[in-house]
Amino acid sequence: MQVPISRERLVAIERAAVAAWPALETADIDGWLWRYSGGGSQRANSVSALAFQGADADAAIAEAEARYRARGASPLFQVCHVNAPGDLDERLQRRGYRLQEPCTALAKSIAPDASAGHDPDIEIGDVPSEAWLSVYLAGITPSRRDLAPMILARVPRPRAFLLLRDRGQPAATALGVVAEGVAIAECVMTRADRRRGGAASRVMRVLEAWGAREGATIAALQAVAANEPAQGLYAKLAYARVGGYHYRVLDP
Repeated sequence: MQVPISRERLVAIERAAVAAWPALETADIDGWLWRYSGGGSQRANSVSALAFQGADADAAIAEAEARYRARGASPLFQVCHVNAPGDLDERLQRRGYRLQEPCTALAKSIAPDASAGHDPDIEIGDVPSEAWLSVYLAGITPSRRDLAPMILARVPRPRAFLLLRDRGQPAATALGVVAEGVAIAECVMTRADRRRGGAASRVMRVLEAWGAREGATIAALQAVAANEPAQGLYAKLAYARVGGYHYRVLDP
């Protein structure tokens, strides 16, 4: 079920999510953010179309396509509920773009709470430690492993790399980034042999408390719609669906 939310707040969530996972190369196309990172992450290799100041959206699409093709990449757009112009998805369909990987935007309200956010087994750092990277990189696809550390190095502050140790061993990670008054959760990962033991819930609670201390009033994240374990976890943590997005890719 989708929870009603103002367009202004949804735009803030989407803008914060864009800021939290920066591409290695960007360009402005009439207000759109063209992103390219050489492969791996879809977000870091797609157009974010949250604002458009141009007069011809089709011409802007063509410019984005030309930029991707010049780098040997397939044109890719991230399409959400607050795109500009509002008919972007239909325009892309008419050009032959294929829908790919629907995701949900999930959010909840947070507030500072002196009694929350302390867990003696969770370390918080400003940079990802080797232990943090060992858990996170093991959980993502091989095609993303070379790129991820370069993106992580560019994540803006305030940021927090959270690592949960279970009996002294690295067990779970998360990355918190505050932007636009929103605490975005990224890189929520649990080691394969530590799953279903509450590790992800623990790091998320500490991340939320950290975000509130940094001035955020909303905690938000994005999850693949078909990922039932992740959707179930966040529902238990009181996250509600507030929007969603998918990708549109133009095959060669």
